[in-house]
Amino acid sequence: MTFIFSKFKTISLYLAIVVIPSIIISFFLYEQKTDSINKDNFRETERILYIHRNQIDHLFRETIARLETMAIVLNDETDKKEVESILKKTYEIDPRFSVLFYVDKNGDIESSTKVVNNDISIRNSSFYQTVMSTKKTVVSDAYFSNITNSQIVTICSPILDRNKEVSKLLVAAIEVDYLKNIMNVLSFDQKILVVNNKDDLVFETNHKKQTDMPPVNIHLNQINWVLKATPDKVDFNDMLFSVFLYFFISAAVLSIIFLLIQYTLLRRKASYERQQNEAQKLELVGTLAASSAHEIRNPLTGIKGFIQLLKEKYRDEEDQLYFSVINKEIDRINEIVSEFLVLGKPTAHHHVAHDIRSIVTELLPIIQSEANQNNVELELIREQDVPLTVVCTKNHIKQILLNLMKNSLESMENGGTLTITLKKQQSKVLIEVGDTGKGISKEGLAKIFKPFFTSKDTGTGLGLVVCKQIVSMYKGDIKIDSTVNVGTTVTIIFPLAEN
Repeated sequence: MTFIFSKFKTISLYLAIVVIPSIIISFFLYEQKTDSINKDNFRETERILYIHRNQIDHLFRETIARLETMAIVLNDETDKKEVESILKKTYEIDPRFSVLFYVDKNGDIESSTKVVNNDISIRNSSFYQTVMSTKKTVVSDAYFSNITNSQIVTICSPILDRNKEVSKLLVAAIEVDYLKNIMNVLSFDQKILVVNNKDDLVFETNHKKQTDMPPVNIHLNQINWVLKATPDKVDFNDMLFSVFLYFFISAAVLSIIFLLIQYTLLRRKASYERQQNEAQKLELVGTLAASSAHEIRNPLTGIKGFIQLLKEKYRDEEDQLYFSVINKEIDRINEIVSEFLVLGKPTAHHHVAHDIRSIVTELLPIIQSEANQNNVELELIREQDVPLTVVCTKNHIKQILLNLMKNSLESMENGGTLTITLKKQQSKVLIEVGDTGKGISKEGLAKIFKPFFTSKDTGTGLGLVVCKQIVSMYKGDIKIDSTVNVGTTVTIIFPLAEN
């Protein structure tokens, strides 16, 4: 059941970290790319419409300029044949014109490049009335003409007399199909609708199906028309590869992150399990110590007493050596049992504020004596005027210091320097015990706080474990820095007592 739950948890975590975010990222990137392509298509459609607008506007500007030039030429011309000759020559050389009219001021046609009925008049047309009132060239909207039997646009230019009054009119008709053919040449495979001011369709460039995208509208300058076109729509099938690519890249990156998270979680779990194992070991040792310490000490006391009696009875030098070895081993057993008791269940202690400097001063004669016996120079560095007060039990601090100093002295077999440094650092009290001994290897430092680990032949492997247990009891910290054949420095940090 636990295995199934663990698998379910892993799958859920993978979905939450990799699959779902990859889908969201892919969708987001798809939307971004789609939006970018749509904007590009819109700009491209707009560019094409501007090209067509400029082309048509240019055509109408040229036509207006030509008619106005012809109007100036025909201003003083009274010979009808000459007028017809000018119209005919212009019609023959310029394919844009489907017909040219020479009209009197009443709107009746006097001359034409095509045969028309004499009773045809343009006086009812809107462009005629506009020209007569404004005396300026006017371009009409598209309409169907019976003369050309096609849809045309007319450009009407006035011919003014000396009094600046309209005497004649020059009218040119351009077929819508002519404009359509021009746009088809420049269509770029884009369907374009041309509508008038009433939104009626004038013509379209091709029969390509329009998309459902919002249309792009461009107004012409020379005629009241609007060019309309819809940009191409992004095809999902074309984007399908990109979607899969986005998903694959996102999933690959997030899978790496997932593996890193899994690795981190496994390391944390392993570390937690190691801590639990260490705690269980200490608990086991503590339980063993609490239940059997007195049972061990009582027979040891009896044995030690009888050894003392035998030592007084048998005075032989060889016997005395044996008794000395037995006493030493009994003392060692007592020492182990004492350290077991510290690792056992916590007992009630009376914690009060103590100055670390005073505790070290009390221990100084013992430390100095041990240092002299081991040919070690003792150096004490402390701040005289700064109190280093810690709420603790004095004997605990003494036990820590004696353990550390004993280890330092034992590491300096050929003499050296033992340095004790006491100082305040912000809201902390720092105790540093340094030596110039043989040091500890990296492998040893990794195991230094594990129960029963020791590098000494007669060590119990519990001294530093006891120190760490006591330091943790006071919410402190202990650190060890060591270099082989250079020395070791142990730093103990306690929180400073509040005033």
